[in-house]
Amino acid sequence: MSVFWKIFILIGSVIASGSLVLAFRIKSGKTIKLLLSYSGAFILALCLFHLLPEVYEGIADPLVSGWLILGGFLLQLLLDYISGGIEHGHIHPPDQHGHHNHHHHHSHDHSHEDIDFHPVMRSPWLLMTGLCLHALVEGVPLMYGKAGDDLFTAIIFHNIPISVSLMTLFLMSGKTIRQSLLALFIFSLMTPLGALTAVTLFPTESDFTGQFGFYALAVVIGIFLHISTTILFESDEHHRFNIIKLITILLGFATALLIR
Repeated sequence: MSVFWKIFILIGSVIASGSLVLAFRIKSGKTIKLLLSYSGAFILALCLFHLLPEVYEGIADPLVSGWLILGGFLLQLLLDYISGGIEHGHIHPPDQHGHHNHHHHHSHDHSHEDIDFHPVMRSPWLLMTGLCLHALVEGVPLMYGKAGDDLFTAIIFHNIPISVSLMTLFLMSGKTIRQSLLALFIFSLMTPLGALTAVTLFPTESDFTGQFGFYALAVVIGIFLHISTTILFESDEHHRFNIIKLITILLGFATALLIR
């Protein structure tokens, strides 16, 4: 697939997914939970069966791979404090007085102490900053080899529930449709920007940049592992067994296994 089509699909999928909120009045609830469960399972399986083997084959020293993956995991942990965890479905809309609305719409119940760790979320624009940084880093290894193609697929699936959550958050925060669409458009540019910046600074032809692609991919795998495990292993409400969620997760695994 050409670079143009990759960028077009990345931007278009975000805009289309976020616009579903306007078309179908999707609220942050069961629909987003299932979208998240599917994308989390898909990303986890893709990491295990496609991306991790590529990294360990491409980087000579397995210890280096391990450190980079761990670094990506910790990086996402830090980004969560800026984005408020919207990457894995946490939405904390502020009320009209700039404080948090305690009627949370996210993938599980939190104690109210959690709110104090996210002061930046009083502004959805600040929250989006963390999300944009996340998307920017994800795009860095996108143009390097076959692993970049697998990563491209993962990002598309990953961005669908994020786009819905972002649009929902802005609308629930009292922003206009125009402002919400602007935020969605800015977010849609971040992954292509990361990819184009990386390939401009480190052209794919040189030997070093071949390794650079694997190093960057290892970091992104760490980010994906953090997000996917957070989605899949957080408790459901009331700790009840949910057969629909289980089937959704198994479908996510199956989709990743079908990719060659």
